[in-house]
Amino acid sequence: MGNWKKVTIPIFLLFFTLLIDGGLTYLFRDQLSTSFGLMIPRLVVITLIMLSFYLEPRQLYILAFAFGFVYDSYYSGVLGIYIAAFILIPYLIIQIRQIINPYFYAILLINIVVLTLMELFVFSVYRVIGLSDMTLQLFLVSRLNGTLIFNTVAFLVIGYPLKEWIKVLVSMEDKKTGSSRKNNVSIR
Repeated sequence: MGNWKKVTIPIFLLFFTLLIDGGLTYLFRDQLSTSFGLMIPRLVVITLIMLSFYLEPRQLYILAFAFGFVYDSYYSGVLGIYIAAFILIPYLIIQIRQIINPYFYAILLINIVVLTLMELFVFSVYRVIGLSDMTLQLFLVSRLNGTLIFNTVAFLVIGYPLKEWIKVLVSMEDKKTGSSRKNNVSIR
């Protein structure tokens, strides 16, 4: 597998999930507003978390910055909030992946924690700059609850195939270069 595939496939995955997020929100906006809260699809964040377990840090930070910029300009309209959130995600995962192996259920739990932290970060920034007057309690009940439920179910559906596909991508590249890659990657 060529080196260009190791660069273009993560870009394609992130771009595709970015479009799916917007499409789901637009097409199913009535169905995503439920009695237990508003469900906000964050498939691009799930993909970024999964990629963070297998790609090199430099590539992750570049992808996180680029897609944070696109996410900010496409969805929020305020540049910088999702750029910072998306860069913090690979940073946290790189620190965590030195400690644990990327088993499916470990990634599921990390996904829930990272999504929670990201949603709280974005809410806090919106609150500080005056774009939201929602209280923390209302945010937890009306937004975070539904978002975590939706994205946890989405991860259970797409997480395992995505994980295996990324592992194949990384292992095929390592076989070609002749290097041996471990699950626990050290920062260079």
